[in-house]
Amino acid sequence: MKFKKEVEELFKKSGWFEGRNVEDVFSKIPRFNEYPEFLKDFLFEYGDLKVETFKHNPEDVTAHLDLTVLPNSRYKLSEFLDVPRKNFGKDLFTFPIGYYHLDVSLLQCDKDGKVYMIGDFPTLVSDDFKTGIEKVIMEDYSDTKEWHPDVKEWKKEQY
Repeated sequence: MKFKKEVEELFKKSGWFEGRNVEDVFSKIPRFNEYPEFLKDFLFEYGDLKVETFKHNPEDVTAHLDLTVLPNSRYKLSEFLDVPRKNFGKDLFTFPIGYYHLDVSLLQCDKDGKVYMIGDFPTLVSDDFKTGIEKVIMEDYSDTKEWHPDVKEWKKEQY
């Protein structure tokens, strides 16, 4: 999986290199084989890293996307794979990807590649997996949507 240049540079800064493969790290995780293929491919190449996200200004707070949460057993996959979340107006199975420190949110995706940040205010980052990862790392939330449980739909917030 290839990302735009700025994202690739941030991955490199965190220890990623061309041809990197940490499949052995993830193969030890019980039930990891149940992840969708696109997500396994991503984590085999980019997983087990702590990626500093893009700073638009030098004074910005340093944020990280921590892709070490699965190998470090921070989350139990059975809690995600056995019971669908009663979220977003339907039963939804999501797969944990990483932890985003700045918003205290768990980055997750569904089997279709939609990327979510689940914290105090659940957001739909992108309907496309690659775009969602790029948006999180580039700190680009220009078209994310927040879940509104009162009307059971995603809405773009107007600030």
